[in-house]
Amino acid sequence: MGSAHLEGHLGTGGLVLTALALNAPLAMMAGYIPFEIGLGLGAATPLVLVLVMALMLVFAVGVLAMARHMNQPGAFYTYITAGLGRSAGLGAGMCALIGYILLAGGSYVFTGILIQKLVAAYLPGTRLDWWVGALGMWVLVTAISLFNIDVSTKVLGVFLCVEVAIVMLWNLRVFLDGGPEGRGLDVTAQLGTGSVGMAFLFGVASLAGFESLQVFRTETRDPLRTIPRASYLTVALLAAFYALSSWAYLVAFGTDAAIASAADPAGGFTASLARYAGKTVADLAVVIMVTSALASLLAMQNISARYVFALGRDGVLPSWLGKVNDRFHAPTRAAGAIGTILGAFTLVVTALRIDPVLTYLATSGLGLWTLITLMGGTALSVVTFFRRNTGLEPSVWKALVAPGFAVLGFAYVITQATLNKNVMMGGDATLATISIGLVVVTFLGGLVYARWMRARRHDVWLRIGNQD
Repeated sequence: MGSAHLEGHLGTGGLVLTALALNAPLAMMAGYIPFEIGLGLGAATPLVLVLVMALMLVFAVGVLAMARHMNQPGAFYTYITAGLGRSAGLGAGMCALIGYILLAGGSYVFTGILIQKLVAAYLPGTRLDWWVGALGMWVLVTAISLFNIDVSTKVLGVFLCVEVAIVMLWNLRVFLDGGPEGRGLDVTAQLGTGSVGMAFLFGVASLAGFESLQVFRTETRDPLRTIPRASYLTVALLAAFYALSSWAYLVAFGTDAAIASAADPAGGFTASLARYAGKTVADLAVVIMVTSALASLLAMQNISARYVFALGRDGVLPSWLGKVNDRFHAPTRAAGAIGTILGAFTLVVTALRIDPVLTYLATSGLGLWTLITLMGGTALSVVTFFRRNTGLEPSVWKALVAPGFAVLGFAYVITQATLNKNVMMGGDATLATISIGLVVVTFLGGLVYARWMRARRHDVWLRIGNQD
């Protein structure tokens, strides 16, 4: 193991595949989209997704303008350090790491449940505990994450293409055959009813992913051109895909039935796949949901490993975590550490007999709340960064107006996420409050640790979020 830079040959396509895989389109269609329709604004969901796309695009404008002045991977960690200072940056870095670990931990539990149901459906009489499937997936994903990012991209590309093809085939058949109310849709039907906040909350969750691409900066060909292209393309593709697919969902079910389907989102979507695309496609989709989870988990672990690498490189975490594998030119030690943490998480949930469904809802909801909050903090960082460095960006739109709109938009979404924390995290308001409190404590712990290093390890303090 050496200390050389990370290396890779990611192009626009590879970055887009990574961001889309993190988003897990098929799982989103079986989970988040029904909730967005049922708990949000119903028939107006396609319109909401277009508006959320606008929010994500103005966020991207500021972030990508700032990214031109970032030389090292680290995303939220490096952005917030550059904009709000080392103490806030370290707190944000710790929270980002916790957020991705929570999302991945919950996803392992969810994957175990999917595999358990798959085995029960196709091998009657066979009983498989959820944790067996989860640990099997953990072994596979962790092994792949140890290698160069180019290996992961090839795996992500195959699985992503299949799941997108399934949803697009279903979309086509729905629009050709029509639903119980025909092929049309009145997107204004639920305006003035439902929850605008929940609609935007789930909308942001549906379009998240591009903001993580900065962690692959040193593994990308020509990052100053490639990352902006991949970021805008990711937002546009996700918005178009989900706006079209949510429209098809509403047509396939009829507006009232689509709203009611939030009670059983996965079952309703699978049944609709069988009706419109055929039982074979529906059966394939159940299998592909597992590979979709694999692709998403691989993206999460790759991103988490690069946060650990960045923190190890700067000396915040043990320096051996910031070393590059000389053979694979990958953060193998950091990836191994993340894999170990996630394996331990699965074993603890199993040993303590914690309800797996509650675990999935609580960890994924808290992870999402954390990342949305960090998006808001990053948007604010862009504004402060360019106000302190007035000569770096001549465009007022990029330096102030676009990120300013993003700050306001995310402030609204964060407020809604906090007010509806019990919905996001499984229905237990007390547990949700405690969970958010723990994330806040993590951030404050990062602040205290940074202050301690400023006084006791000043050389490490100076390296926090360093771009040299």
